[in-house]
This record gives sequence, structure tokens and C-alpha cells, in this order.
Amino acid sequence: MDRISKSLLEEFCVEHELSRLPEDKQFEHLAGYLTVRRHYAETFDPADIVTGSGGDTGIDAVAIIANNVLLSDSDMVEELVKINGYLDVVFVFVQADRSSSFNSSKIANLGFGVRDFFQATPQLPRNQMIKGAAYIMEEIYRRSSKFVRGNPSCRLYYVTTGRWQNDQALEARRIAEVKDLQAIGLFGDVEMFPIGADGIQRLYNQTKNAISREFLFQNRTVVPEIAGVREAHLVFCQRRNF
Repeated sequence: MDRISKSLLEEFCVEHELSRLPEDKQFEHLAGYLTVRRHYAETFDPADIVTGSGGDTGIDAVAIIANNVLLSDSDMVEELVKINGYLDVVFVFVQADRSSSFNSSKIANLGFGVRDFFQATPQLPRNQMIKGAAYIMEEIYRRSSKFVRGNPSCRLYYVTTGRWQNDQALEARRIAEVKDLQAIGLFGDVEMFPIGADGIQRLYNQTKNAISREFLFQNRTVVPEIAGVREAHLVFCQRRNF
């Protein structure tokens, strides 16, 4: 592991009280946290999304986000339907590898594990974390009529400390896995992102550097209650240069 990635990992583990874990498990927590934060802006415990070892179907972290809420149990699905009347869902799957290079077999394993996750009769053994996430997934698809904004999105992340250089064989494997997932017909769109050392640094900095702007609220309307949101307003702002 390069010096910068190791430094960020150590800082992350101190902040989240993970220093007692082996380095490979620490990296799974870091990779899961950084990638899920791309889709969920609120703070959360990375332990809630890391799948653990054994029976993880090749997935090191999984997050299911519906209506901007990180789901932790299946009951939340029905609650969101009652509150919002719709489901806007993103599935996030992460494979973390401390290796300094990307590997086509790892890409294939991630793709196969994710496809198996959505099967009615899975082939791979599942631990309790994967079973819990799959049950939430099943509750979501039982309410497919609520996908008024489109079918769920599926995002896969393969995180290493290497550098993605658009190797032809690796890119072909990545594209093939995306196409295979699209073919099962459950998603509005599917993307797989290779994240290397430079991506880790960029995502880590994004979690630390907030951007602020000031607006003059001349006309505003209170928005009805939204799950996971303390207060929301519909605001008309005059366009200005910042």
C-alpha cells in the first residue's frame, strides 16, 4: 500500500475507532465508506455496510439507499412508501482489495456475486449481513409499482491501491459484467467504477471538504415531511455570480 493511502487509512481508523481490526478489514471499511458517501451525504457507521468474511458472495460492503435514506431493515421500505408514495433506490456494492493492481478475476467475482444477490434462488452461500440486505432488496421489488421515478440504479465499486490505466482486458471484463447485470432487467442503469489510489485520495478529501454558499431566501415554501430530512423548503433564488 502506498504511503498516502496508508496514512489516510490510519486516520480514518482512528476517527472511526477501527484501529484494532486487521488492515484488510480496515481497508474494507474505508472503501465502503468512501464509495457509499458518493450516494449518501449523511454520516453513518461503516460497520453497518461491511459484510464481514465468509459467505459474503464476493461483496465486501453493500448499501441500499431509498429516497435518500440508508436502509438498515426491511420495515423501513414500507415506511418510506407510506410517507413519500414512491421508491427511488440505489444499490451500492463494493469490493475492496489492498493490492497495488487491478485483477480481471476480481471484477468477474464482484459481478457474479452481485448477480447472485438478486437471484430468487441464489447459488452462493450467504452470511447474515448478505441475507439481511437481500431481504431488504426483496421488499423493495415487491413494491415495484412505486418505482415511479424509474427502476433502481445499481453501482459497483472495485477499490484497490493501484492505478486504473484502461487496460484492454480489464476494461473488457468491466463492460461485460455491466452488460450481464443490465440483462437481468431489474435496473434503470448499471455502472461499475474502478477506484485506485488517486480515487481513494479524491473521495477521502471530498468527505472532509464541505462547500458552502450563501443565498437570500426571498420566496420559499415549506416542503411536506420527507423521511430522513429534518426540514426542507422550495426556494426561488435570484441567479448571481459566485
